[in-house]
Amino acid sequence: MDVKELMKRFLEEEGFRYEWDEECVCFKFQGLTVNVLFYDSLDFLIGFAVSYDTELPRYVTLDMCNELNQTSLLNYYLADDNTIVVLHEEFYPEEEVGNESVMADLELLVNGAAYCRNRMNELTSYLSHSASKMVN
Repeated sequence: MDVKELMKRFLEEEGFRYEWDEECVCFKFQGLTVNVLFYDSLDFLIGFAVSYDTELPRYVTLDMCNELNQTSLLNYYLADDNTIVVLHEEFYPEEEVGNESVMADLELLVNGAAYCRNRMNELTSYLSHSASKMVN
């Protein structure tokens, strides 16, 4: 059974509603839209785009993504001024793919997105505090 079939089985067994096409599957997990892209029979990329209402300059957000990429199992990319894509690439030997391993990856992504959101809030707070000091 290839990873597409295993993912479909996981979604059905866990009761997720999903949209499926040849290259990817989309579904909601803890309020986030998850996209799973398939490379071949055992390799896939699981991730989602997180949109933020932020007033951070683009260079600060890029620096934050670079910082997170150095310290995380996940990959963070700035897609546009208000969207960061959080990705996790996974290769599973077929016998190790199970609902628990996919659920663990989804939890990892949700935690990574929450950490990213917290880091953005810290940077926004820091920059607004620094700007107010400069005005005074």
